[in-house]
Amino acid sequence: MGIEFKKPVILIVDDESDMCEMIAATLYEEGYVTDIVNSGKDAIEKVLDGGVDFVLLDIMMPEMSGIETLQRIKAIQPGLPVVMITAYATLKTAQEAMSLGAYDYITKPFNLECVREVIKQGIEEQYTNT
Repeated sequence: MGIEFKKPVILIVDDESDMCEMIAATLYEEGYVTDIVNSGKDAIEKVLDGGVDFVLLDIMMPEMSGIETLQRIKAIQPGLPVVMITAYATLKTAQEAMSLGAYDYITKPFNLECVREVIKQGIEEQYTNT
């Protein structure tokens, strides 16, 4: 019997279900486990439950913005890599997200290869720093 490694769990947070499913299918092919939620509140609950290794978080969501969700996630688990995704990119939101501890900031429509690379780097850094 060999050593079994835990597959990283990627939490995808976006109010657009089609976007979540597309990202999840791509990440599944890469060997990641994905979990999908459609609100900041649900994302916070998942992070509180534990077991999340990386978060892809949309900025524009109803009820609780991605920026507010980012702040709450970082208060719970400061070292958790969170990549902000948005179709409404502005320099101000990018700077705000990064100053609040976002790992990266990706604009929609995005290249899925870019998303895979950012996740791979973030997870490697997370395990290197622990």
